[in-house]
Amino acid sequence: MKIGFNEATALECKGQSLMADLEMCEKYGFDYIEIRFDCLKEYLKEHTLEELAEWFGSHRLKPWAYNTLLYFNQRDEAGKQEVDEEVEFILKVSKAIGLKMLITVPTCGVKDKTVSEIREEAVERLRYLSHKVGKDMRISLEFCGAPDCSINQFGTAYDIVKEVDRDNVGITLDTFHFHEMCSRLEDLKAADGKKIFAYHLNDCEDLPLGACGDDKRLWPGEGVVDHEGIAEALKEIGFDGVCTIEEFRPEYYAMSHEENIKKAAQVTKDFVNHYFG
Repeated sequence: MKIGFNEATALECKGQSLMADLEMCEKYGFDYIEIRFDCLKEYLKEHTLEELAEWFGSHRLKPWAYNTLLYFNQRDEAGKQEVDEEVEFILKVSKAIGLKMLITVPTCGVKDKTVSEIREEAVERLRYLSHKVGKDMRISLEFCGAPDCSINQFGTAYDIVKEVDRDNVGITLDTFHFHEMCSRLEDLKAADGKKIFAYHLNDCEDLPLGACGDDKRLWPGEGVVDHEGIAEALKEIGFDGVCTIEEFRPEYYAMSHEENIKKAAQVTKDFVNHYFG
């Protein structure tokens, strides 16, 4: 199994930038990087996509996903226009550097829609985005483990992906989000492993379920997430993708940039070796 680094993990470290992340990820043995939209846009203030493509062309590290297209569903017309404009930007990036996947998250704070209404509209929006990006790019829906997120459990998200029924639409399984809103291993075991497009690795403090923010994430193995159960289920259903570390913890941001990525690489390698061989 290949390993990936999500830029959120070192986002606030002193000296962090897209180029600094690329260099450290290459140094410490990551195979892929998930590029954050804010880091990329900051990079493009002084550089070009052609320069970025040239870097990837001469290094082992490769781009994995664009993270994240925020709030794809339950938007007003102005919001939908914002999504369209960002997707056009993503497609430009994809063409330049060979980026093959965008990860999108649902809108939070939706209080006046039923689960059925949210599901129906999400299916419509994902089909629209599927058509917009075409066959050369994949869309991965990441449910978010928060009580006010419009799509907050694996089972709900997977049902939406099944109904969308497009080859280029799948799901992101984030272990923190899976734990936080009590997603069920039975739902994961019933899924098609080929529809799991992204696997985000992290852990969680032992706090009341649904109460944790992203700042309560931990390195894998230091918290209460059932990694063994999730990993075994993924192996059962034939998942064979990239395992990407994604943290947002202030204490990790206090580390030096290099120590942060060195640590992230080591815990990710150890995790993959332990659970996947």
